[in-house]
Amino acid sequence: MENTPDYQFTKEVVTNTIRLRLLTNGVIHYTYLPNSEVDDVQHRLNYEGLLTLVGNKKKYPALLDGDDFANVTPEGRRMVRELEPFIPVSARAMVIKVLGQRILANFYIRFHQPIIPTKIFDNHQEAQEWLNQFINHS
Repeated sequence: MENTPDYQFTKEVVTNTIRLRLLTNGVIHYTYLPNSEVDDVQHRLNYEGLLTLVGNKKKYPALLDGDDFANVTPEGRRMVRELEPFIPVSARAMVIKVLGQRILANFYIRFHQPIIPTKIFDNHQEAQEWLNQFINHS
């Protein structure tokens, strides 16, 4: 992804649709693979990948890169909401630079009101600064 910092990480898991990394600062970094379609089956695989990465004993802040196009189907969105209470994530920062995708993401967040703090940013530095308050606080 263009302009994505070269994060240092301790562990990585890759599924058919995402790359998950546990960064050295304790943040989970999600990157959708280009042109991914995430349905309920793929989201379940992503959830299992997340558990492989960090387990389910502790919650971590998550940084999601959202500029590469990924289509989350209605079934995938349903599965996201269904699994949200169980994910080992304390807060979610989404970096989305494309205006159209930012508008859609903001609409989705306002309409579905995630149960964990979720905020959209247009750069990684601000997203990381916001996530810092959630590191080691879960």
